[in-house]
Amino acid sequence: MVSMNPPPNKDDWAKAQQRKINKPIDTDTLIWARHRLMRLEVESRWDDRISLFEEFFPNDAVIPQF
Repeated sequence: MVSMNPPPNKDDWAKAQQRKINKPIDTDTLIWARHRLMRLEVESRWDDRISLFEEFFPNDAVIPQF
């Protein structure tokens, strides 16, 4: 018999996203991102570098709508 989970509550999802946005990035992760960004630049993988940069340093002017 397959048990199905109840559909997630939209309010819980919105709260989780809000916590994720406001959570600071730890130092080890920032160091990893910096080294990875430099490596991608050396390899001239500009699209990957831009994607990684935008993931770690999102545009603060854009406020997500929940």
